[in-house]
Amino acid sequence: MRRFIRSGISWIPLGIAITILCGLVYATVQQNYRQSLNDPQIQMAEDAASALEQGASPSSIVPTQKVNIAESLAPWIAVYDASGAPIVASGVLDGMMPTLPHGVFDIGTWHTYAEYRIPLPVSGNEDRFTWQPRDDVRQAVVLVHTSNGMFVASGRNMREVENREGALELMIGVGWLATLAVTFVAQLFAQYLLCVFHEKKRGT
Repeated sequence: MRRFIRSGISWIPLGIAITILCGLVYATVQQNYRQSLNDPQIQMAEDAASALEQGASPSSIVPTQKVNIAESLAPWIAVYDASGAPIVASGVLDGMMPTLPHGVFDIGTWHTYAEYRIPLPVSGNEDRFTWQPRDDVRQAVVLVHTSNGMFVASGRNMREVENREGALELMIGVGWLATLAVTFVAQLFAQYLLCVFHEKKRGT
């Protein structure tokens, strides 16, 4: 019995390694899901900001077709003035233009850890964040500050990606538990075979 207890204790580092590996797999795939969600918004917001800087009017760069951001998975775009008040938007929430939290327009808080010289994959005039205007509405938003003082935001509903994250969490969780169980049983079985081998060796 003591041998099996020792065998179980010796399995603990393997169990820890499996847990860390599963956590890394989950974090890597989850971040890929989340960061990829920003791709259409990055292009839309950066192109719109460039057009504004070249003299285009806000209404000329925003589609007239409205997107209900609480239900649609389509990306939307909005232009805000220097104070963060919406000027024009293709997205609507409860029949109104999306009003982002006032704090996101404080560009002094963008990439504050850049002072530590950590390389950033984001332009200095751009910020990316998750916005939750209601309990049932979560948006992946890209916000760009233009050289003429306006802001361009583009967002997209996170519903589908969050569904994928839920499925990923379930798969990783089941795989983690199954791997722990299989390796633990295999460890005990290997110890049992060693015991049998040693007993036979003594008998001879």
